[in-house]
Amino acid sequence: MKITLSSMSVVRLLSYLAGILIVLNSIMLVLYFSIGDPEKFDFIQMIDLDQEANIPTLFSSALFFISGFLFYLLGHRYGMKQDRQLRYWWGLSAVFVFLGFDESATIHETLGDWTGQYIETNGYLHYPWVISYGILVVLLGLLYLRFFLRMDRKIFWSFVKAAAIFLTGAIGFELLGANEASLHSSDTMLYCYYYTLEESLEMFGVIYLIDLQLKLLKGVSLEIG
Repeated sequence: MKITLSSMSVVRLLSYLAGILIVLNSIMLVLYFSIGDPEKFDFIQMIDLDQEANIPTLFSSALFFISGFLFYLLGHRYGMKQDRQLRYWWGLSAVFVFLGFDESATIHETLGDWTGQYIETNGYLHYPWVISYGILVVLLGLLYLRFFLRMDRKIFWSFVKAAAIFLTGAIGFELLGANEASLHSSDTMLYCYYYTLEESLEMFGVIYLIDLQLKLLKGVSLEIG
């Protein structure tokens, strides 16, 4: 049996799921600051975008894994005749699979703890993992610069747009949230606003990327049975 996944249907489903998680998180925050009793909100941690090992974390990990799998398929479509191109596509696949595991296993926080031993962690660097991952992002960008510049201009700028959406959340609002947490703790309304925008941009950045990947593949046919 063949199942064909269209860009529109997949992206619509993922966007709906992301939207539901964001709305539930927002309702939870409104109730939290209205009632003001943290002990009544232990069960809400399962839908809190800022918590680990919960439903939003599982969804975000799934997005990375889907994108990683699509990069693998893109390697088959565009890279099989050129070993160098294949390595680039499959390298991106490996990066996104790693990010999927990182989202659940919080590898970045462990790396942040290690980085925090060597720098002063306050203000915008209250969460020092952004330094390590920021350096890795720059190195990855330099490594892939020639690969992306050889793409069609429209496709290239679409990849840039996906990266900009994701990094605005993952690094931009992470820095703002870190500064707020350093100055006033992570239990303020402003901090919650920052992390909600952070996680929302991360999810929709990857969803936009998945949309682009599916369009490049022009539909994915999966054989079952």
